[in-house]
Amino acid sequence: MNNMEWTLDRSEVLRYMGYSGETDAHIVQTAQDAMDRLTAIAQPRYHYVKLPLDAMTLPGEDICRHLADCDSMVLLCATLGAAVDREIRLAERTSMLTALALDAAAGDGIEKVCDRAEAEIRAREAEHGRFVTGRYSPGYGDLPLTVQRELIRLCDATRRIGLSLTQTNILIPRKSVTAILGVSDAPVEGKRRGCVSCRLRGTCPFRKRGITCGS
Repeated sequence: MNNMEWTLDRSEVLRYMGYSGETDAHIVQTAQDAMDRLTAIAQPRYHYVKLPLDAMTLPGEDICRHLADCDSMVLLCATLGAAVDREIRLAERTSMLTALALDAAAGDGIEKVCDRAEAEIRAREAEHGRFVTGRYSPGYGDLPLTVQRELIRLCDATRRIGLSLTQTNILIPRKSVTAILGVSDAPVEGKRRGCVSCRLRGTCPFRKRGITCGS
């Protein structure tokens, strides 16, 4: 995490894999092995920049509600690095279970990178008596993925952390995140992330099992 130690949560990794409660010992060991491997090869990095609200065009009503009462915003980019993508692709050739475990470990990992970055942003703003919303990413609600290109440019994320986009606005490396946080002089929550605003709600494997990715 920008040269920081990190710890993955095995219960979260197993949940991402689709397992809960009593779990087969082989599954648990596969998850642990994936966590160990991910920790060894990942290069978690993040970069953010604070800008006025008019620094980029943000189409859609949801992001407007998220930034309501804010006078500036922080653009955040985070990634686990290209080695994680390569490891998952290699595992897919020999063991889909191993690939699933690696993907789940990476999912937990990138969330922890973003949580660390958000905590740092909040601490810096708190020093000046300022408040910060939660993260809101392109693809949530009616905020299109196309805004990622300008977000990455403004963050200088390609040079800073090696983050780029495909022609269809998919992040490369895949285990990466872009997000927007609002900054205000008063306590502010922004628009809460959840199933209603997620574009994957119709096909989400978590919802099919009666849970959510955040619970």
